Amino acid sequence: MIVAILSDIHGNLPALRAVLGDFGSVDALLCCGDVVGYYPDINDVCEILQNERAFVIRGNHDAYISGNLNPDPQKAQIYKSEWTRQKLYKENLGWLTALPLEMNFLWNGLKIKIRHASLWDEETYLAPNSPELSEYKLNRDEFYIFGHTHRPMILNVGEGVVLNPGSVGQPRDWDPRASYAILDTNSRRIEIRRIQYDVGTYQDRLRTLDWDKELINILSREKTNGL
Repeated sequence: MIVAILSDIHGNLPALRAVLGDFGSVDALLCCGDVVGYYPDINDVCEILQNERAFVIRGNHDAYISGNLNPDPQKAQIYKSEWTRQKLYKENLGWLTALPLEMNFLWNGLKIKIRHASLWDEETYLAPNSPELSEYKLNRDEFYIFGHTHRPMILNVGEGVVLNPGSVGQPRDWDPRASYAILDTNSRRIEIRRIQYDVGTYQDRLRTLDWDKELINILSREKTNGL
């Protein structure tokens, strides 16, 4: 079966639409959390994921809204946590609050676990060189899939694979294109895809909303001079 894997949409509707338009029809759609936070199209994004019957777990920003976690008070303004809580429709807030911490699947003999950040919490950042990854004991035909870092990663750990699809709504790897992954559970083939959307027009819209400059500027951040 073909599975599309998203993470860290963060209320960015044009990025989500671009990704959905790219992969078309798939057998399953997974989302590794952070549906909301940072950007304004929170209700649209929640409703699209529900309409697509996506399997969604909660991320740390979702947990800030539901009350399962408390955001750093110094960062709550940039996270848009209180704004998001006030603007979410009642039905979408209820859906977000009910999201599970973890999901597990068995497809074509492949064991898949999805969480937002790590096996023990929702806020630890795991990079390819993170020492915590050496503690993971993945067996053959085991995939652990997470998001949170906003950076795509495919890494062999033990006999299994750790996968981060990157961020749909706010990539942080100096490539402004929306990032997601496609997994073929039969062949075990993984593809990280990058999809262009009209970042400039979205930034213009955010400026009309008097959005935070930092959140606007990061959307178009690119590598320059080989850096």
